[in-house]
Amino acid sequence: MTPRPMVPAPLLVASLGALATWLAACETTSPTPDPAPATTTASPEAGVAPPAPAAAAPAPVPSEPERTPAPAPAVPKTEVIDDENWLPSTGSAREAFVAASETARSDPAGAVGKFVDAANRTKYFYAAWFSAGAAAEAAGDVATAERHYRTALATRPDYGPALANLALLLTRANRGADARRVVDDGLRRFPERSGPHLAAATLAWHAKDLATVEREAVLAVRYDERSTAGMLLMGKVFRAQKRLDTARFALENALGVEPGNALAHLELGHVFLDLGDEKKALVSFEKAARLRPTLAEAQENYGVLLLKEGFAAEATRAFEAAGKHDPKSGRAQLHLGNGLRAEKRYADAEQAYKMALELDPSLLEARFNLGLLYIDNAVPGQDELVRLQKGLLALKDYQAKAKPEAAVAARLAEYIDATDKRIQKEIKRREREERRKREDAAAAARPPAAKAADPGTAKPAPAVSPPPAPPPAGGGGT
Repeated sequence: MTPRPMVPAPLLVASLGALATWLAACETTSPTPDPAPATTTASPEAGVAPPAPAAAAPAPVPSEPERTPAPAPAVPKTEVIDDENWLPSTGSAREAFVAASETARSDPAGAVGKFVDAANRTKYFYAAWFSAGAAAEAAGDVATAERHYRTALATRPDYGPALANLALLLTRANRGADARRVVDDGLRRFPERSGPHLAAATLAWHAKDLATVEREAVLAVRYDERSTAGMLLMGKVFRAQKRLDTARFALENALGVEPGNALAHLELGHVFLDLGDEKKALVSFEKAARLRPTLAEAQENYGVLLLKEGFAAEATRAFEAAGKHDPKSGRAQLHLGNGLRAEKRYADAEQAYKMALELDPSLLEARFNLGLLYIDNAVPGQDELVRLQKGLLALKDYQAKAKPEAAVAARLAEYIDATDKRIQKEIKRREREERRKREDAAAAARPPAAKAADPGTAKPAPAVSPPPAPPPAGGGGT
């Protein structure tokens, strides 16, 4: 039977409930990874700190009269943190922050205390307190995350990423009134600051209120023209409204400000997919995955397009990374199974599909692809008939639960019928083979005398050829 192609799961789209939020830990004026912790929130842009512009040279200290006590030494400008410069350019606080960010890539729980240490090394380090909260949330410690977000806001009350992440954390904890109060209080106290409008847009995105998202994101960018988070939200809402060229423009503007923003590359990849340009989408997803290796959504989308282009080994590596960083995702295991099957690693593919169904029993694509694997591929160590029967059962289960559209349903029914005939043919072949073996065994077990007396075993006498015909008679004499 001709192998049927796998049915790939649809490309992942931006989810309302499980997107990664990030904090840029250093200036991202070039497309290099920023050491940033992640936390699952409904808005990736909430956790992106603004890029820090270059620090101005320190002003010269005027000379003092001889008998006048010297003033206290000023803090070097490069170590100053303010609303424009959230990360010092030098000093132990910066070093501690960068080290904590590296730890957060693989061990967010271990990074929490390191971010707190960085925050305590200098004054007004609101971004470090926010990062401590983001790392705690990524590690599943909601109480600690809330405490550190509130400390960040006590340090800088209008800080948009902390407002947004705190509001979303409270929303997910079924504390919607508290979340709304956090945002409304920020808007009341700082109506002409970007941060509260960013938080309001983020909360509206979570509630699928696109009109409010657009209004508040525009205000966030109006009050801070370098707000990549605001531009990213604008791109997301324009894409949701099918205004794809406008979405692309907004996202490319965001990347003009912050080329290393992995989330902007991820969202731009989705826009390119919607525009039908898979090659540009592949480039965007690759950049997002390279800049943030722990961003599972980027890895999955990158892998899906790689697999479609025929790069099975590279796709499998991307899927493995996605599964590592999102171990509870059944869809990540589904994609991994597809990659492994394309590499002809059938036993590993079987395990990946089974894991996908264990994590998400409703993931019908995994059941379908597992059925195809059993029917079309020789899984090592499995009897062919048993394998075919398991495959047929999986396809019938998919047929009953998925209720596919008419054209797909018709092809599926044909495939199920062909597989059922293949099974029946194999059963009959085995029955004939078994019958022949029994007959051979019975014949071999008979004693020699019985074999000789058995007319069925006696050899017939050779046939005797008739004598040759006489030559024709000669003619009479004259």
